[in-house]
Amino acid sequence: MRNILFRHWIVALLGIGMLVGQARQVLACPFCSAVSLTFAQEIAQSQAAAIVRLVEPPPAGALSPRAEGPLPKGKFAVVEVLKGADFVADAGHSAADGTPIETILLEEKPVGTLFLLMGIEPPKLVWSSPIPVSERAVQYLRKLSALPEKGPDRLAFFQRHLEDPDETLARDAYDEFAVAPYADVRGLADRMDPTQLLQWIENPKVQANRRRLYATMLGACGTKADAERIGAILANQDLGPEKAEVRSGLDALIACYVTLRGPEGLDLIDELFLNRRGREIPFTETYAAVMALRFLGEESQGVPRDRVLASLRLLLAEPKLADLVIADLARWQDWSVIDQLVELFEKAEADNIFVREPIVNYLRVCPLPQAAAAIARLEKIDPEAVRRAATLAAFAGAAGGTPGTSATPTPTASGQNNGQDGDPGDPTMTRSPAAAPPGSSLPAPATAPAPAAEAAIASRIPAVLADEEATDDAPGIDPSMPGTAARVPNAPVAAGPATGVKTPLWKWALWAALVLVIAIFARTGLRSGGAGPSVR
Repeated sequence: MRNILFRHWIVALLGIGMLVGQARQVLACPFCSAVSLTFAQEIAQSQAAAIVRLVEPPPAGALSPRAEGPLPKGKFAVVEVLKGADFVADAGHSAADGTPIETILLEEKPVGTLFLLMGIEPPKLVWSSPIPVSERAVQYLRKLSALPEKGPDRLAFFQRHLEDPDETLARDAYDEFAVAPYADVRGLADRMDPTQLLQWIENPKVQANRRRLYATMLGACGTKADAERIGAILANQDLGPEKAEVRSGLDALIACYVTLRGPEGLDLIDELFLNRRGREIPFTETYAAVMALRFLGEESQGVPRDRVLASLRLLLAEPKLADLVIADLARWQDWSVIDQLVELFEKAEADNIFVREPIVNYLRVCPLPQAAAAIARLEKIDPEAVRRAATLAAFAGAAGGTPGTSATPTPTASGQNNGQDGDPGDPTMTRSPAAAPPGSSLPAPATAPAPAAEAAIASRIPAVLADEEATDDAPGIDPSMPGTAARVPNAPVAAGPATGVKTPLWKWALWAALVLVIAIFARTGLRSGGAGPSVR
């Protein structure tokens, strides 16, 4: 019982952490994330940037692991100033007759090697660690300042360098796409090459994060014939061991397939990944499908929201996985499953007791009278679960904003929604009520609330915890398998480092206070051995 109590507090802690950190995820990408800051971002954050040439490496032996003393430094002559020419000249490092720049160099490179250096805090500039660049990379860097700040025309330049032979340029081009709004990617559709994208997707040597990007791009420019090729990958057709890596990035592949096929494409997804009755489906694959459905529900213009909801509802038949989708059903105002969720709550046992708080939060935001009656009924079964859900909802309101403020994030190249372009993710648009799945005896959903009410609901739903790498090589925990009763939702995906969104200090102070309070409760529960939540 003490372990159950402790686990509930840990789940609450993770949930609150996601809520507090949600403001930083404005540009988070569910299918791909930037590896590092782009060259353009690093230069923008610097006051000076220059191409330099190594003229004097560190002393011999200074780079040895056993070397003692200060960090080794090299001397660099300025070849070309990319930014802050006046600052560089004032610091005495002009390209013509300036003194060499001396800065830390932790790798052995021959004299004459080119580097990119960036400096801050003029007039006596403090220089960054040197980044080795090729002659081709220098040409690349020279063009960055002339590019538009955003939009398809900017991405058109970087598209030419995806899978560039120079890995530094290929990585930077990928990062530019990873932080770009999804609308910009769609705007580039008529300048993409679907044949080339398919070749990269089907190449097992392509990195998983880049395959995610290429699948997202193909979804914007491909055809139904291309969808058939992606469908063969999803069905694992003719994929030997040497091509197993082609299925990495499964979430983006699923979204690409359905985007190109349309609503009927979800029939295959349901069959392969969501309908688990009597079948063993790897949890990571089911989770990838859920991630893809979230993208489709927010961003896709060709797949009705009610069809996406019908697929999500399939997981309610799996008690140990139902919590993956309950928050999505509430956020999209599918109130057709109240009776089914109440039954899940009542029948919850030790191995899926964690489903109770999401159910209560679903009922709390549901506007139907039967939801309030259900909460009163469930409180008699497990008052602690109802109390925890209410506490978590209160924390969400304090950390995540006020009702009426949309919590829907801005889309990136992978497709999170920003509510622009009149797409289905726009919180100012009226949603269509979700239809019950064919053959279901569930009641029809209620008429969707007004747009302002929907935005308020979105701000009150605790965020779903997720791990963007769950579909690749990272080990996945299948809660439907024996021995996984203590499943804790995965840690939230962190936003890329270049989102430009800073969390106010008061939120960090609130977060620290919540950690302390929860730690005290958890410690008290472990020591006392008192009665924990009711377990049926």
